[in-house]
Amino acid sequence: MNQPKVGVVGVTCRFESGGQRAEELINGVKNALSSQGLEVVCADKVAWDAADAVDVCRQFKKEDLDALVIVEVTWIMDSMQYIFMNELQIPTIFWAVPYTETFSIGCVQHFGSILKGQGIEYEYVYGLPEDEAPAGRVKAAAQASQIIRAVKGMRLALVGPRQTWRVAGPQDMSAEEWEFSKKFGVTLIHIEMSEITEGADKISDEEAEKTLNCLSKRTGKVLADKETMLYMAKVYLSTKKVIERYSLDAMAAECYPMYSGLMNLTSSWLADEGMIVDTEGDIGHTMVMYMLNLAAKGGACALGEVGSMDDVNNILALAHEGSTAHSLAESIDKVQISPSGEKGTFVGVPLKGMESVTVSSIVGNRGQYKLLVEKADVEAATHEEWVEGGEKLLVKLHVSGKASQVVNTLMEKGMDHHLLVKEGDYTDVMSLLCKFMGIEKVTFC
Repeated sequence: MNQPKVGVVGVTCRFESGGQRAEELINGVKNALSSQGLEVVCADKVAWDAADAVDVCRQFKKEDLDALVIVEVTWIMDSMQYIFMNELQIPTIFWAVPYTETFSIGCVQHFGSILKGQGIEYEYVYGLPEDEAPAGRVKAAAQASQIIRAVKGMRLALVGPRQTWRVAGPQDMSAEEWEFSKKFGVTLIHIEMSEITEGADKISDEEAEKTLNCLSKRTGKVLADKETMLYMAKVYLSTKKVIERYSLDAMAAECYPMYSGLMNLTSSWLADEGMIVDTEGDIGHTMVMYMLNLAAKGGACALGEVGSMDDVNNILALAHEGSTAHSLAESIDKVQISPSGEKGTFVGVPLKGMESVTVSSIVGNRGQYKLLVEKADVEAATHEEWVEGGEKLLVKLHVSGKASQVVNTLMEKGMDHHLLVKEGDYTDVMSLLCKFMGIEKVTFC
């Protein structure tokens, strides 16, 4: 994605003091946001009244904005701000300035109470343009809005079985799929696993061999036999064709109990090419991985589940059969490809140490969703710990509190067992995403 694009408008009133600062404040805000890497579009005029507000809305509708920043230069009537909210229908950040006589922060609180009463979320910042915190908060809000827009245009494939009977609802799609699409805007596309396997069967050994030779440069130690690896290359090529055919942004594929290990290596290879292939048939977590990758502008997520708890060192050991990107290991020589199922594999990865990670998970239905948004760090696992953990995925997630209490909290809040781990701290962006989308934010505490 490009940098988020924000519109900036100053609002004021001829009957209040402080309006003379409008141009200076707008220029300062523009420079502060530009220094954060945002694309800034300033209103052609300061909005002194409703007519000016209508003109600015007309201008901004042509700009395809991700978010709107309204600088509260003075107290203004809430009916004027309503025009911006109702006409533009985009996440809005109110910027309050610290001049007592303007009642700027009071105006934000007043209008904010109205928005809350209407079930409309917003964000606000307080300070002068030269203060660092307000511009950084605006950037996080704009990034969250940009991710929301991208998710609304997302095509996510569910590969594998689904209900084809009905009692009092849909037939080919479940009611839950309809609810999920309505909430997040994701378009779900049903694909049979046979489309991938039959496609793989049509690929020659020669083509698979050539592909495998290219992939060997970024593939770890291989314990699976040659025949299995050739088939993995065929599945990889077939999956890429399916992705291209349906113009997919991500894929959630069946893996258990049928097709065990079939998509693991393909998932790992494609993750390092920027494509998410979840191996759990897990639509929700596939979408959240997409969100995290957008927030980070690339990279891959690890998906695991708690295998053990260490209350002495505050470590949650996360494990998974193994489909994590090779790039999340300290080096490629620490990655191991082992046989799994009839003709599949799993990717053994001891996750590298990371100073800061974002941990996430999603659960919900009927439009009511909870999203875990937390930060932690990852300690590098030793070879012995990885072997003891089954030579699959191992993540030593170091949390700030007692490990068992973290699990207790997640259970009490009804969170799913899958945990996503993304390098970097994106908790601000993900928290604002929850706010704008009406999702309950869950933490470890």
